[in-house]
Amino acid sequence: MQDQKALWEKIEQLQTELHEIVSKKGINSPEAIRLIQEFRNKMQEYNDLVKR
Repeated sequence: MQDQKALWEKIEQLQTELHEIVSKKGINSPEAIRLIQEFRNKMQEYNDLVKR
């Protein structure tokens, strides 16, 4: 359960960072693309963890 909570907190952090980068540099900036990929990976990891 602790892993799930920590992972969700990381997802929320990435979401905040993504909003900031997109508003400053745009959705197609390299930083935004990197964060989107990381966000998707963490969401998939979270979904896999919850399904167990």
